[in-house]
Amino acid sequence: MIQKIRHLGIIVNDIDASLAVYKNLLGLEDKDIRFVPDRGTETETIFAFLSIGDIELEFIQPLTENFRAFLGYPQEGINHIAFVVDNLEESVKDMEQKGVRLGHVTKAGILNMKRSRVAYFEPKDTGGMLIEFVEPLE
Repeated sequence: MIQKIRHLGIIVNDIDASLAVYKNLLGLEDKDIRFVPDRGTETETIFAFLSIGDIELEFIQPLTENFRAFLGYPQEGINHIAFVVDNLEESVKDMEQKGVRLGHVTKAGILNMKRSRVAYFEPKDTGGMLIEFVEPLE
């Protein structure tokens, strides 16, 4: 059911400073970075994606106290690993049969995003790592 790693989610306190480091390390330019939502949009968080081969690094900067609480007050650093699955419902059922509960922001089920559907699993059931399953809609 798991096809590949889609992305690593990284919490940052200063997205511009973090992106500057990775742009320098990886030889990237501004055009290589995709912001969701677009820069300048009023939101509770900033997401930026860098593609490295067929894996993305997802930088997450919470902007509001509300969103920090929503995420569970994460520390800076790797927050989660996301895997691409071909059928999210079946993959969630498979995880539940293995004793892994839905968790984080999808405790009540699957979350529909613009470009994918996602489910997060309880880190207590996954060896301490927040795992996300992603079913692309594109």
